[in-house]
Amino acid sequence: MNYLTSLCAAIVFSGAVWATDVSASPCGDRDTTVCTIEMWLEYKHKKNNKEIREFLKSKSFKVLRNTIQYWKRRGGHPPTNVALGSGLTAQDAQLVIDIALKYNDNVDGLIFQSLNPPNYAAIATSAWDDKSETKITPEQLESLRNPALTTEEFHKLYRELTGEENIAPSFY
Repeated sequence: MNYLTSLCAAIVFSGAVWATDVSASPCGDRDTTVCTIEMWLEYKHKKNNKEIREFLKSKSFKVLRNTIQYWKRRGGHPPTNVALGSGLTAQDAQLVIDIALKYNDNVDGLIFQSLNPPNYAAIATSAWDDKSETKITPEQLESLRNPALTTEEFHKLYRELTGEENIAPSFY
């Protein structure tokens, strides 16, 4: 028996499994397509930090120490945008928009999908410059929030609103 064959036998015998289940959720055992969410909120929300974290966890979002960050006191209002990756379901993307409206008061900008990983969402991100964001009207926002949209329709509309509809989707 050669080295590779004995290594494979040892792995099988030890019970280690390295196979990938293609039907598995992209975010492991969580019931969401949002693997990473980042939020920047007004300082006034800091007193509700525990409540916000528990809410996110109840929606199956992975909550890390830096998942929620607070704009500095007297630092003004954080940006009113969202970044929604192309791998999110319409339902999860709309939930992120709802969270942004609840805790950040408004959504009037969309960050280009091609700049973010597929299963990523951000609320009030300042990581990108002005050329990476498209401003939207309240009517356009409402069209994205339409619960009748399929995931494909949601992302097609998102790309139309950001001007990316004719650009091949890519992360970086």
